[in-house]
Amino acid sequence: MFETEKVAYVIPNLEYHKGFLKNALVNLVVTDQRIIVAHVKKEMIQKAREGAKERGDGFFKRLASGWTMHERYYDMSPEDIANEAPENFSIPLREIKEVKLKGGNVDEGKNDEMEIKWKEKNKFSGNMNQREIKKKLSDLGVKVKGGGLFGF
Repeated sequence: MFETEKVAYVIPNLEYHKGFLKNALVNLVVTDQRIIVAHVKKEMIQKAREGAKERGDGFFKRLASGWTMHERYYDMSPEDIANEAPENFSIPLREIKEVKLKGGNVDEGKNDEMEIKWKEKNKFSGNMNQREIKKKLSDLGVKVKGGGLFGF
């Protein structure tokens, strides 16, 4: 029986480290088959803010709409998410060798970090719920290091 791919979890507003001094804002959309690295473009944030204005949302809701726009992924098909921006790419879950999670330190201004090892290494940083990420990815059969209490 053919099973439809579903969005299982979204890890929002991360910095994707593409190379030396090259970063991009992304959302990681986890499905039951892959992780879609969805780039966030200025136009998309502007569109989300315009939509909030049309709905009559107040100033602060409009301002925050760019940071909450990841919630719409739960209502989109994974294929539409993958095709939303030309820079988007997918990492098949079965090809992931390991995901490493490393906690940051708010007092020192260090963000949480995530490294996905597959045919290449992709590094991300930001504010993330590492315990939840570890549980969601582990439930999908992905090997995850760190992210627990005291980093285990």
